[in-house]
Amino acid sequence: MFQHVSYDVQHKILLLTVNHTENNLEQCKLQLLILKRLPEAAVTHSPRLLEMIAEGMNLNPQKYQEMLVEEALPLIYHKTPDLPSHLVCRIFTISLEYYIRQIIEEENKCDASEIWKKIFQVLGLCGKILRWETFLPFNKTWSKNVYWEKLIEIASTSPPGSNQILFYTTTLFIYSLQEYIKNCSARAEDNDVDYVLVEGYRELKLDRSNEPQTMDPPQISVTSNHSKEISKAFVNAAQCWQLLNTEQFQRDFSQLLIKLPLAPWISRFLFDLAVYFGHQEEAKKLMAEMQIKNSLQQNVQLLSLNLIQGVLTMQGFECILKILVDLPTIPGQIIENMTIAGNQRHVLFLPLTQKPIVQYCARAIINSLSRKLFESNVSDLVLGDLLVLSQLDYPRETLLAEQIFSLIRSRGQFCYRLFPNYIVMIDYIEEFMHIWRSHNEEFNFEFSPAQANAATRRIGTRGADKGVREDFKQIIKQQILRANDSIPALVASFIAQERMHLMQTIF
Repeated sequence: MFQHVSYDVQHKILLLTVNHTENNLEQCKLQLLILKRLPEAAVTHSPRLLEMIAEGMNLNPQKYQEMLVEEALPLIYHKTPDLPSHLVCRIFTISLEYYIRQIIEEENKCDASEIWKKIFQVLGLCGKILRWETFLPFNKTWSKNVYWEKLIEIASTSPPGSNQILFYTTTLFIYSLQEYIKNCSARAEDNDVDYVLVEGYRELKLDRSNEPQTMDPPQISVTSNHSKEISKAFVNAAQCWQLLNTEQFQRDFSQLLIKLPLAPWISRFLFDLAVYFGHQEEAKKLMAEMQIKNSLQQNVQLLSLNLIQGVLTMQGFECILKILVDLPTIPGQIIENMTIAGNQRHVLFLPLTQKPIVQYCARAIINSLSRKLFESNVSDLVLGDLLVLSQLDYPRETLLAEQIFSLIRSRGQFCYRLFPNYIVMIDYIEEFMHIWRSHNEEFNFEFSPAQANAATRRIGTRGADKGVREDFKQIIKQQILRANDSIPALVASFIAQERMHLMQTIF
């Protein structure tokens, strides 16, 4: 019978039913029925429906959230109902919470880009109702920087502390944050690889003391295409965070954050932000609140915090030893930009794979030992240790190697009994051969282990016999045969096995 009466009569019957229903949830369902059957009534009845849904959030948040996002809003996307500002803000907050929870809880089951498309759709509806300047639509191929530039353009003509800038910036912040957190773990070599933001290294000036570092914001060194994407997302999130924590937005933004299920993301982001700006003590406090995946990640982060202060400490060295015990099996690739020229701080996203981790640890020790090159009586042991460690990043370590070999030549002799165990880089071996031959085989090298008997003789020809020359040739031949040894494994073994004398030398 209902189907056969006119739409006007249907409308009146449904309205009467709504008015005589005391249950809020039933009233909402009937209002939805009115909008579905009578789309032209959306502008008239949607304000009351949205008010009732907002009120119902106190009774059953999950139910009313779903009703708002999945049923009510799709009916008014192409309408422009007249709604009070506070209700529009409430609608956006409810919708944002619903969608963010969906992204987090269904991380591997849903397409995040489709959810972000819906979030931007809600944002567009709110902006249309409140007559805001239109923000950019969602486009997953656009850089976040495109959105940031548009945001700054809108902010330049908006009143201070406007809800328009608050909601546009919050949306861009969470969008960048979600991409940043997602990209901190990526597939590589059929395995999940985590990326950790760490303090980078600066080149040590071998001819003079280090210049004081500038106070400019650090740069983020790109170590791979993937780290480039992480860096972009992190920087955009950081820009939005700084804007939202200005005096005009801080209170409203803090209240908004409380309602959103972002705690795990925010704790990781704030820790990395503290690392980015070099706030060591703040980062230590934030680390206690952060969900850290494993001991390897934690020790890498602790080493990074140790290096922010500029000099490796005993605590940092102990972190290195723990890291090397816990090395992953995924090889990874040596990183090109771990050390940069100049005196500006830089940070980088370190992949937690074997080679980059060993490289990061070795560089911390190299920087500490290299300072001793300024001393007039630097020992042969320091020179030899530096050669062993520098093999990992050769030929980028050419300047350091040349400095060391220059010192060795000037002395006329060189004692490093660990040579047979750890020097396998063919360029270094050839340089030792060149030194020996250029001095008419009268250069004193002591390479044999001290506990050996006959082999403890100095390798040279100052009053020595033919057997000494043969010892040198035999050691060199042995090292050449090891030229294909894994340098990362060798350097990791060197640090672990020789830790006692390294600690004595460094500290």
